[in-house]
Amino acid sequence: MKRKAHGIERRHATTSRLAGHAGWRERGLGSAAGYLLLVLLAAGTGCQAPDSIREYRFQGSSMGTTFEVKVVASLLAEQRQEAVREAIQAQLQDVDGKMSTYRKASEISRLNRSRETTPQPLSRETFTVLAEAQRISRVTGGAFDITVGPLVNAWGFGPAPQPASSPTAAEIEKLKLRSGWAKMELYPRDSTILKQEPALYLDLSAIAKGYAVDRISEVLVEMNITRHMVELGGEVRTSGRNAGGNLWRIAIEKPVSGDRAFQRILPLENLAVATSGDYRNFREAEDGHLSHTIDPRTGRPVRHELASVSVVATSCMRADGYATALMVLGEDEGYRLAAEQDLAVLFLVRTRQGSFRERETPAFQRLFGAKPTGTGPDTERESGS
Repeated sequence: MKRKAHGIERRHATTSRLAGHAGWRERGLGSAAGYLLLVLLAAGTGCQAPDSIREYRFQGSSMGTTFEVKVVASLLAEQRQEAVREAIQAQLQDVDGKMSTYRKASEISRLNRSRETTPQPLSRETFTVLAEAQRISRVTGGAFDITVGPLVNAWGFGPAPQPASSPTAAEIEKLKLRSGWAKMELYPRDSTILKQEPALYLDLSAIAKGYAVDRISEVLVEMNITRHMVELGGEVRTSGRNAGGNLWRIAIEKPVSGDRAFQRILPLENLAVATSGDYRNFREAEDGHLSHTIDPRTGRPVRHELASVSVVATSCMRADGYATALMVLGEDEGYRLAAEQDLAVLFLVRTRQGSFRERETPAFQRLFGAKPTGTGPDTERESGS
Protein backbone atom coordinates (compact mmCIF):
# COMPACT_ATOMS: atom_id res chain seq x y z
CA MET A 1 0.00 0.00 0.00
CA LYS A 2 1.52 3.31 -1.05
CA ARG A 3 0.41 6.87 -0.71
CA LYS A 4 1.77 10.31 -1.38
CA ALA A 5 1.98 12.50 1.69
CA HIS A 6 3.54 15.95 1.87
CA GLY A 7 5.44 15.25 -1.34
CA ILE A 8 7.12 12.17 0.16
CA GLU A 9 6.27 8.65 -0.87
CA ARG A 10 5.66 6.56 2.21
CA ARG A 11 5.04 2.90 2.81
CA HIS A 12 3.44 1.38 5.89
CA ALA A 13 5.46 -1.54 7.20
CA THR A 14 3.88 -4.20 9.36
CA THR A 15 5.18 -6.19 12.28
CA SER A 16 3.86 -9.62 13.16
CA ARG A 17 4.87 -12.83 14.77
CA LEU A 18 6.97 -15.22 12.70
CA ALA A 19 4.60 -17.00 10.34
CA GLY A 20 5.03 -19.97 8.08
CA HIS A 21 4.45 -18.79 4.54
CA ALA A 22 7.35 -17.37 2.57
CA GLY A 23 5.75 -16.19 -0.63
CA TRP A 24 7.57 -13.91 -3.03
CA ARG A 25 5.68 -11.16 -4.79
CA GLU A 26 7.43 -8.34 -6.60
CA ARG A 27 4.34 -6.34 -7.45
CA GLY A 28 2.03 -5.16 -4.77
CA LEU A 29 2.20 -5.89 -1.08
CA GLY A 30 0.03 -8.54 0.44
CA SER A 31 -1.70 -8.00 3.76
CA ALA A 32 0.04 -9.26 6.88
CA ALA A 33 -1.14 -9.74 10.41
CA GLY A 34 0.32 -7.52 13.06
CA TYR A 35 0.62 -3.95 14.20
CA LEU A 36 2.05 -1.11 12.14
CA LEU A 37 4.96 0.58 13.78
CA LEU A 38 7.39 1.97 11.27
CA VAL A 39 6.87 3.98 8.13
CA LEU A 40 9.52 3.93 5.43
CA LEU A 41 10.29 7.24 3.77
CA ALA A 42 11.88 7.62 0.37
CA ALA A 43 14.58 10.14 -0.50
CA GLY A 44 12.53 13.24 0.27
CA THR A 45 14.09 16.65 -0.12
CA GLY A 46 17.75 17.23 -0.88
CA CYS A 47 20.08 16.89 -3.83
CA GLN A 48 18.97 14.83 -6.79
CA ALA A 49 20.67 11.55 -7.66
CA PRO A 50 23.16 11.62 -10.54
CA ASP A 51 21.82 10.12 -13.76
CA SER A 52 24.13 7.13 -13.30
CA ILE A 53 22.71 6.33 -9.82
CA ARG A 54 19.38 4.60 -9.53
CA GLU A 55 17.21 3.07 -6.84
CA TYR A 56 15.98 -0.48 -7.33
CA ARG A 57 13.17 -1.89 -5.19
CA PHE A 58 12.57 -5.52 -4.34
CA GLN A 59 9.28 -6.21 -2.56
CA GLY A 60 7.32 -9.22 -1.43
CA SER A 61 6.08 -11.19 1.55
CA SER A 62 7.86 -13.60 3.86
CA MET A 63 7.83 -14.74 7.48
CA GLY A 64 4.19 -13.77 7.86
CA THR A 65 4.74 -10.15 6.90
CA THR A 66 6.01 -7.95 4.05
CA PHE A 67 9.46 -6.79 3.09
CA GLU A 68 11.04 -4.11 0.95
CA VAL A 69 14.68 -3.78 -0.04
CA LYS A 70 15.91 -0.60 -1.72
CA VAL A 71 19.24 -0.83 -3.51
CA VAL A 72 21.16 2.22 -4.72
CA ALA A 73 23.61 1.55 -7.54
CA SER A 74 24.62 2.49 -11.03
CA LEU A 75 22.77 0.75 -13.83
CA LEU A 76 22.10 -2.89 -12.88
CA ALA A 77 21.65 -5.32 -15.73
CA GLU A 78 18.64 -7.62 -15.52
CA GLN A 79 20.93 -10.53 -14.70
CA ARG A 80 22.41 -8.59 -11.79
CA GLN A 81 18.93 -7.63 -10.55
CA GLU A 82 17.90 -11.27 -10.65
CA ALA A 83 20.98 -12.18 -8.61
CA VAL A 84 19.97 -9.62 -5.98
CA ARG A 85 16.41 -10.98 -5.98
CA GLU A 86 17.64 -14.52 -5.49
CA ALA A 87 20.04 -13.50 -2.71
CA ILE A 88 17.27 -11.76 -0.77
CA GLN A 89 14.91 -14.69 -1.21
CA ALA A 90 17.57 -17.21 -0.18
CA GLN A 91 18.22 -15.42 3.12
CA LEU A 92 14.52 -15.12 3.95
CA GLN A 93 13.82 -18.74 3.11
CA ASP A 94 16.79 -19.93 5.13
CA VAL A 95 15.80 -18.03 8.29
CA ASP A 96 12.13 -18.94 7.91
CA GLY A 97 12.96 -22.57 7.21
CA LYS A 98 15.13 -22.85 10.31
CA MET A 99 13.38 -20.63 12.86
CA SER A 100 9.63 -20.57 12.19
CA THR A 101 7.42 -22.25 14.78
CA TYR A 102 4.71 -22.38 12.11
CA ARG A 103 6.77 -24.78 9.98
CA LYS A 104 6.69 -28.31 11.38
CA ALA A 105 9.90 -29.22 9.58
CA SER A 106 11.89 -26.20 10.79
CA GLU A 107 14.90 -26.66 13.00
CA ILE A 108 13.27 -24.85 15.91
CA SER A 109 10.07 -26.92 15.59
CA ARG A 110 12.04 -30.16 15.64
CA LEU A 111 13.89 -28.93 18.72
CA ASN A 112 10.59 -28.05 20.39
CA ARG A 113 9.21 -31.53 19.74
CA SER A 114 12.32 -33.22 21.10
CA ARG A 115 12.26 -34.32 24.72
CA GLU A 116 16.00 -34.98 24.84
CA THR A 117 17.96 -33.47 27.72
CA THR A 118 21.35 -34.13 26.15
CA PRO A 119 23.18 -31.68 23.83
CA GLN A 120 21.54 -31.38 20.39
CA PRO A 121 23.24 -29.91 17.30
CA LEU A 122 22.09 -26.64 15.77
CA SER A 123 22.90 -24.80 12.57
CA ARG A 124 25.27 -21.87 12.90
CA GLU A 125 22.43 -19.47 12.06
CA THR A 126 19.99 -20.73 14.70
CA PHE A 127 22.75 -20.93 17.30
CA THR A 128 23.71 -17.30 16.61
CA VAL A 129 20.14 -16.10 17.25
CA LEU A 130 19.77 -18.26 20.38
CA ALA A 131 23.05 -16.93 21.77
CA GLU A 132 22.01 -13.31 21.26
CA ALA A 133 18.59 -14.02 22.76
CA GLN A 134 20.17 -15.57 25.83
CA ARG A 135 22.55 -12.62 26.20
CA ILE A 136 19.65 -10.14 26.12
CA SER A 137 17.70 -12.33 28.58
CA ARG A 138 20.62 -12.23 31.00
CA VAL A 139 21.07 -8.45 30.68
CA THR A 140 17.34 -7.74 31.13
CA GLY A 141 16.81 -10.11 34.03
CA GLY A 142 14.48 -12.33 32.02
CA ALA A 143 12.27 -9.59 30.57
CA PHE A 144 13.25 -11.03 27.20
CA ASP A 145 12.66 -14.77 27.09
CA ILE A 146 12.33 -16.91 23.97
CA THR A 147 10.91 -19.80 26.04
CA VAL A 148 7.70 -17.90 26.79
CA GLY A 149 5.93 -19.52 23.83
CA PRO A 150 3.50 -21.71 25.87
CA LEU A 151 2.32 -18.61 27.73
CA VAL A 152 1.94 -16.69 24.46
CA ASN A 153 -0.19 -19.57 23.13
CA ALA A 154 -2.25 -19.68 26.33
CA TRP A 155 -3.15 -16.01 25.93
CA GLY A 156 -4.11 -16.49 22.27
CA PHE A 157 -1.18 -14.81 20.50
CA GLY A 158 0.77 -17.81 19.22
CA PRO A 159 0.39 -20.41 16.46
CA ALA A 160 -1.89 -22.58 18.62
CA PRO A 161 -5.70 -22.18 18.25
CA GLN A 162 -7.05 -19.27 20.27
CA PRO A 163 -8.30 -20.45 23.67
CA ALA A 164 -11.88 -19.95 24.75
CA SER A 165 -10.81 -18.00 27.83
CA SER A 166 -7.77 -16.52 29.51
CA PRO A 167 -5.59 -18.93 31.53
CA THR A 168 -6.20 -19.23 35.26
CA ALA A 169 -3.56 -18.34 37.84
CA ALA A 170 -2.88 -22.05 38.40
CA GLU A 171 -2.47 -22.67 34.66
CA ILE A 172 -0.07 -19.73 34.38
CA GLU A 173 2.11 -21.05 37.20
CA LYS A 174 2.16 -24.51 35.64
CA LEU A 175 3.28 -23.07 32.30
CA LYS A 176 5.96 -20.96 33.97
CA LEU A 177 7.49 -24.15 35.39
CA ARG A 178 7.97 -25.36 31.81
CA SER A 179 9.65 -22.16 30.66
CA GLY A 180 12.64 -20.01 31.56
CA TRP A 181 15.60 -18.79 29.50
CA ALA A 182 18.07 -20.18 32.06
CA LYS A 183 16.78 -23.71 31.40
CA MET A 184 18.75 -23.97 28.18
CA GLU A 185 22.52 -24.30 27.92
CA LEU A 186 24.41 -23.29 24.78
CA TYR A 187 27.81 -24.68 23.82
CA PRO A 188 29.56 -22.47 21.23
CA ARG A 189 32.39 -24.90 20.57
CA ASP A 190 30.14 -27.34 18.70
CA SER A 191 26.96 -25.24 18.31
CA THR A 192 24.80 -27.44 20.49
CA ILE A 193 21.98 -26.79 22.94
CA LEU A 194 20.92 -28.67 26.04
CA LYS A 195 17.36 -28.34 27.30
CA GLN A 196 17.22 -28.83 31.07
CA GLU A 197 13.43 -29.00 30.79
CA PRO A 198 12.30 -31.64 28.23
CA ALA A 199 9.17 -29.64 27.31
CA LEU A 200 11.05 -26.36 26.84
CA TYR A 201 9.49 -24.53 23.87
CA LEU A 202 11.49 -21.90 21.98
CA ASP A 203 9.92 -19.07 19.97
CA LEU A 204 12.27 -16.73 18.09
CA SER A 205 9.58 -14.44 16.65
CA ALA A 206 10.76 -11.45 18.73
CA ILE A 207 14.28 -11.54 17.29
CA ALA A 208 14.38 -13.62 14.09
CA LYS A 209 13.08 -10.89 11.78
CA GLY A 210 15.84 -8.58 12.95
CA TYR A 211 18.37 -11.32 12.26
CA ALA A 212 16.94 -11.84 8.76
CA VAL A 213 17.31 -8.11 8.07
CA ASP A 214 20.96 -8.28 9.16
CA ARG A 215 21.57 -11.31 6.96
CA ILE A 216 20.14 -9.61 3.87
CA SER A 217 22.16 -6.44 4.51
CA GLU A 218 25.36 -8.42 5.00
CA VAL A 219 24.83 -10.44 1.81
CA LEU A 220 24.24 -7.24 -0.17
CA VAL A 221 27.53 -5.84 1.12
CA GLU A 222 29.24 -9.08 0.07
CA MET A 223 27.80 -8.43 -3.41
CA ASN A 224 29.45 -4.98 -3.27
CA ILE A 225 26.08 -3.26 -2.88
CA THR A 226 26.92 -0.96 0.01
CA ARG A 227 24.06 1.54 -0.33
CA HIS A 228 20.76 -0.03 0.61
CA MET A 229 17.83 -0.12 3.00
CA VAL A 230 16.31 -3.42 4.17
CA GLU A 231 12.91 -3.58 5.85
CA LEU A 232 11.08 -6.68 7.04
CA GLY A 233 7.92 -6.38 9.12
CA GLY A 234 8.87 -2.91 10.35
CA GLU A 235 12.45 -3.84 11.30
CA VAL A 236 14.94 -1.73 9.32
CA ARG A 237 18.65 -1.64 8.59
CA THR A 238 20.40 0.95 6.44
CA SER A 239 23.78 1.00 4.73
CA GLY A 240 25.32 4.04 3.12
CA ARG A 241 23.03 6.77 1.78
CA ASN A 242 19.97 6.92 -0.42
CA ALA A 243 19.88 7.72 -4.14
CA GLY A 244 19.86 11.45 -3.45
CA GLY A 245 23.04 11.20 -1.39
CA ASN A 246 21.10 11.88 1.82
CA LEU A 247 20.64 9.88 4.98
CA TRP A 248 17.82 7.35 4.84
CA ARG A 249 14.74 8.82 6.52
CA ILE A 250 12.86 6.31 8.65
CA ALA A 251 9.69 7.43 10.38
CA ILE A 252 8.35 6.04 13.62
CA GLU A 253 4.60 5.86 13.57
CA LYS A 254 2.46 7.61 16.13
CA PRO A 255 1.13 4.81 18.39
CA VAL A 256 -2.59 5.15 17.79
CA SER A 257 -5.06 2.81 16.12
CA GLY A 258 -6.99 4.02 13.11
CA ASP A 259 -5.39 6.80 11.05
CA ARG A 260 -1.62 6.63 10.83
CA ALA A 261 0.70 9.57 11.34
CA PHE A 262 4.38 10.20 11.91
CA GLN A 263 5.75 10.59 15.42
CA ARG A 264 9.44 11.08 14.63
CA ILE A 265 11.58 10.88 11.51
CA LEU A 266 15.02 9.39 12.09
CA PRO A 267 17.89 10.06 9.65
CA LEU A 268 19.92 6.83 9.49
CA GLU A 269 23.17 5.70 7.91
CA ASN A 270 24.71 2.31 8.73
CA LEU A 271 22.22 1.86 11.56
CA ALA A 272 19.19 -0.31 12.28
CA VAL A 273 15.94 0.43 14.10
CA ALA A 274 13.24 -1.81 15.55
CA THR A 275 10.01 -0.83 17.28
CA SER A 276 7.78 -2.75 19.66
CA GLY A 277 4.32 -1.65 20.75
CA ASP A 278 0.95 -2.93 21.91
CA TYR A 279 -1.50 -0.70 20.06
CA ARG A 280 -2.20 -2.85 16.99
CA ASN A 281 -1.70 -6.47 18.05
CA PHE A 282 -4.09 -7.15 20.90
CA ARG A 283 -7.36 -8.87 21.63
CA GLU A 284 -10.32 -8.25 23.87
CA ALA A 285 -11.12 -10.67 26.68
CA GLU A 286 -13.36 -10.83 29.73
CA ASP A 287 -10.70 -9.09 31.78
CA GLY A 288 -10.25 -6.28 29.27
CA HIS A 289 -7.78 -5.25 26.58
CA LEU A 290 -4.93 -7.77 26.32
CA SER A 291 -1.56 -6.75 24.92
CA HIS A 292 0.30 -9.32 22.82
CA THR A 293 3.43 -8.58 24.86
CA ILE A 294 3.71 -11.17 27.63
CA ASP A 295 5.88 -10.48 30.67
CA PRO A 296 7.82 -13.75 31.16
CA ARG A 297 8.31 -12.92 34.84
CA THR A 298 4.57 -12.80 35.61
CA GLY A 299 3.24 -14.91 32.75
CA ARG A 300 0.66 -12.22 31.99
CA PRO A 301 0.21 -9.47 29.35
CA VAL A 302 1.95 -6.25 30.28
CA ARG A 303 -0.20 -3.49 31.79
CA HIS A 304 1.44 -0.08 31.79
CA GLU A 305 1.31 3.26 29.96
CA LEU A 306 4.22 2.58 27.63
CA ALA A 307 2.82 2.67 24.08
CA SER A 308 5.92 1.84 22.05
CA VAL A 309 9.68 1.51 22.21
CA SER A 310 12.09 2.18 19.33
CA VAL A 311 15.69 1.00 19.58
CA VAL A 312 18.48 2.12 17.25
CA ALA A 313 21.61 -0.02 17.00
CA THR A 314 24.17 -1.29 14.50
CA SER A 315 22.51 -4.73 14.60
CA CYS A 316 18.83 -5.11 13.75
CA MET A 317 18.72 -8.40 15.64
CA ARG A 318 19.92 -6.66 18.78
CA ALA A 319 17.51 -3.74 18.30
CA ASP A 320 14.66 -6.21 17.76
CA GLY A 321 15.33 -8.14 20.96
CA TYR A 322 15.85 -5.08 23.13
CA ALA A 323 12.69 -3.38 21.81
CA THR A 324 10.64 -6.32 23.06
CA ALA A 325 12.45 -6.47 26.41
CA LEU A 326 12.05 -2.75 27.10
CA MET A 327 8.36 -2.95 26.19
CA VAL A 328 8.01 -5.61 28.86
CA LEU A 329 9.92 -3.61 31.48
CA GLY A 330 7.86 -0.45 31.06
CA GLU A 331 8.97 3.17 31.08
CA ASP A 332 10.98 3.59 34.28
CA GLU A 333 12.62 0.18 34.57
CA GLY A 334 13.18 0.09 30.82
CA TYR A 335 14.73 3.55 30.75
CA ARG A 336 17.13 2.72 33.58
CA LEU A 337 18.30 -0.42 31.82
CA ALA A 338 18.64 1.32 28.44
CA ALA A 339 20.70 4.11 30.01
CA GLU A 340 22.93 1.61 31.84
CA GLN A 341 23.53 -0.32 28.59
CA ASP A 342 24.01 2.92 26.60
CA LEU A 343 21.20 2.00 24.22
CA ALA A 344 19.71 4.58 21.84
CA VAL A 345 16.01 4.34 22.68
CA LEU A 346 12.87 6.42 22.21
CA PHE A 347 10.02 5.63 24.61
CA LEU A 348 6.50 6.83 23.77
CA VAL A 349 4.35 6.99 26.89
CA ARG A 350 0.60 7.60 27.10
CA THR A 351 -0.52 10.55 29.20
CA ARG A 352 -3.79 11.03 31.07
CA GLN A 353 -4.69 13.76 28.59
CA GLY A 354 -4.62 11.27 25.72
CA SER A 355 -1.37 12.55 24.20
CA PHE A 356 2.08 10.97 24.19
CA ARG A 357 5.22 11.88 26.08
CA GLU A 358 8.57 11.14 24.48
CA ARG A 359 11.45 9.99 26.63
CA GLU A 360 14.87 9.73 25.01
CA THR A 361 17.97 8.05 26.37
CA PRO A 362 21.28 9.93 26.31
CA ALA A 363 22.55 7.66 23.52
CA PHE A 364 19.47 8.49 21.43
CA GLN A 365 20.05 12.20 21.94
CA ARG A 366 23.70 11.88 20.92
CA LEU A 367 22.59 10.34 17.64
CA PHE A 368 19.66 12.59 16.78
CA GLY A 369 19.77 15.57 19.12
CA ALA A 370 17.03 16.53 21.52
CA LYS A 371 13.69 17.22 19.87
CA PRO A 372 12.51 20.77 20.67
CA THR A 373 9.50 20.87 22.95
CA GLY A 374 6.20 21.10 21.15
CA THR A 375 7.46 20.04 17.70
CA GLY A 376 5.29 16.92 17.49
CA PRO A 377 1.49 16.76 17.30
CA ASP A 378 -0.11 16.02 20.65
CA THR A 379 3.29 15.16 22.09
CA GLU A 380 5.09 16.16 25.25
CA ARG A 381 8.86 15.63 25.34
CA GLU A 382 11.04 14.60 28.23
CA SER A 383 14.73 13.83 28.08
CA GLY A 384 14.55 11.57 31.13
CA SER A 385 17.13 11.18 33.83
